[in-house]
Amino acid sequence: VHSPGEFVTMKVRYIRLLIVVGLVGGSLWFWSLVTYDPSPVGSDGPYESYYENGQLQEKGTFSNGEPDGPWESYYENGQLHKKGSYSNGEQVGPYEEYYENGQFWVKGSWSNGVPVGPYEEYDENGQLSWKGSYSNGERCGEWFDEGSTVTYDPCPTDSDEMN
Repeated sequence: VHSPGEFVTMKVRYIRLLIVVGLVGGSLWFWSLVTYDPSPVGSDGPYESYYENGQLQEKGTFSNGEPDGPWESYYENGQLHKKGSYSNGEQVGPYEEYYENGQFWVKGSWSNGVPVGPYEEYDENGQLSWKGSYSNGERCGEWFDEGSTVTYDPCPTDSDEMN
């Protein structure tokens, strides 16, 4: 899970890492698990991975060992989690993310692996949490930020970006 308003880049999903930190009897404890995705480096063609219960976890296509084309990932209950596209391993185009209960979470776009253009994020109750625009991975213009308005440097116009 990422921080509100923050895009998370997952270039290639070869490693999954789980870290759990807790306080037990006044002592801090730490547990981690690293697993390797079975997709081999240099693989080409359709790719699917599954949870232990047989439910589809993610699907997409590799080209020259990099994600390429549409990708989708799912929660263990079968609900769509993320939907987006890749080109040569870089996230591109529209991106959507959903909560495990099916509620809409994030809507944005990517270009060359960074967020660009309009962005919206909602809480689990469907209330707008964040809304604004990105330019080359940086927030720009006016943002709605959990009930407040925050102003960043103006977003460049198309003609500004061409110069």
